[in-house]
Amino acid sequence: MKALAKYAGIALSVGIVGCGGGDGGGDAIDQGLLAQYRAAVPSETQIMASSPKASSGAKIGDPALYPSGSAEIVLGINGSIEYILTGLELLVSIEPTVYNSDTKEFFWGPYKNENGFGTIAAYIKDAGEGQDFRYHYAILRGKDNDVAGLVPILWGGANPDPDAKDHGSGITLIDFEANAAFEQANNPNGANMPMDRGRFVAVYGKDAADKGDLTLVFAALRGFVSKDKPDAMPADLDYLYGRLDDGANKVDFVDWKSTFDVHEDAAMAKPEDVGVRLAFVNEGQGRAEAQASGGDLASGQVADAIECWDNALAQSYLSFKTSTNGTEDSAASEGDLASCGLFQASLSELGVPALADVPADFKAALDDLAKNGAPKE
Repeated sequence: MKALAKYAGIALSVGIVGCGGGDGGGDAIDQGLLAQYRAAVPSETQIMASSPKASSGAKIGDPALYPSGSAEIVLGINGSIEYILTGLELLVSIEPTVYNSDTKEFFWGPYKNENGFGTIAAYIKDAGEGQDFRYHYAILRGKDNDVAGLVPILWGGANPDPDAKDHGSGITLIDFEANAAFEQANNPNGANMPMDRGRFVAVYGKDAADKGDLTLVFAALRGFVSKDKPDAMPADLDYLYGRLDDGANKVDFVDWKSTFDVHEDAAMAKPEDVGVRLAFVNEGQGRAEAQASGGDLASGQVADAIECWDNALAQSYLSFKTSTNGTEDSAASEGDLASCGLFQASLSELGVPALADVPADFKAALDDLAKNGAPKE
């Protein structure tokens, strides 16, 4: 795939929505064709990450550190994604306002925004064969029913698999910044409303692999501030996650990197570069590998940790070491490595995908989208 397939073809002109939406015009709607278009909208299972869950009825020992810490990050991001995707799915589930056979586009709205200010609309367009992503879609917001004034807050492109639901590939950009800017510019109460900020971009794919169905998502979050914690430091996060499902067992994996400070006292703020990589089987037993550098650590010093846990998410093994410029400073461990079972081996030895495997140009293109939003034509 070209660097994000040249931004995955989502440099979509808002002008294409002015195809007659809302006036009852356009061509007759073919329900079979509409179903093909709707398949381009990503499902939550394609984009949202999983986190380990303790098996029911199991006795919980000392809870493992990294599953809970990573779960907070995963669930926080998933919450915002779910809200947006649910809205998109609901919008396009109703009968379209219009279909334009010239532009090969279904358009919904504008409708009164029952959950907020103004109006809301959506489109799905067939970009044609030979494009990096066959279908393009968007959610748009407006002050009123004037389609010319609609502002996109989500863009995407997709190649759905016509023979397998939830298979295929795509990209989704959720622009919390554009949504906040729209509220502040148009809603009389916008300046006083807490809103999510930043941007989230995810490139995803799901297909049949040698050992089962493989889902893989590479995502970036830039400048994110949750509306629930508006005073928090903006968060930048890169993460790769996915699942291998052979029908009998599910292996989930998450690899994330961010920069944040471990101190609650802002006066002591010295953000560390932190990376956590974990994998787990059937939402239970697993292994995490974490590394931190910078911040309060000495120049050239790196802290590494390995943790294993059982199906109850009780810690079964923990090791910790620090090194400076490759020379070990200290090391300590608790528990028996043998208790890790399959996860005695490193995640690299087990062949678990990692952020380090993502090509540099791919990362750079995703970073640009997450920082600056979709390019304008």
